Amino acid sequence: MKAIVLVKFTSLETRDGYRQLKRLKSVIESYMVYGRFDAVAIIYANTLEEIRHIILSEIQPIPGVIETMPCLILEDESQAELRHTPQPVEQNAQ
Repeated sequence: MKAIVLVKFTSLETRDGYRQLKRLKSVIESYMVYGRFDAVAIIYANTLEEIRHIILSEIQPIPGVIETMPCLILEDESQAELRHTPQPVEQNAQ
């Protein structure tokens, strides 16, 4: 199960906080962004409870984090493509 976590830092802690965020083992991708939030982290966990634990115990304690917004990924585009890709038809050899 994957989740996108939007992260807002205090203005003085953005760069250092982002460096710490991207080093977390549970973060599989991360980006600094411009807008209401300062960073986006994509995390992976086996259960919803693990996602909650990662956010509360690993991301929120990073110095400067003032807000997080998790977004659960319901369907991964790469997985969706695989499901909708036609499979080759086997021809009987005669």
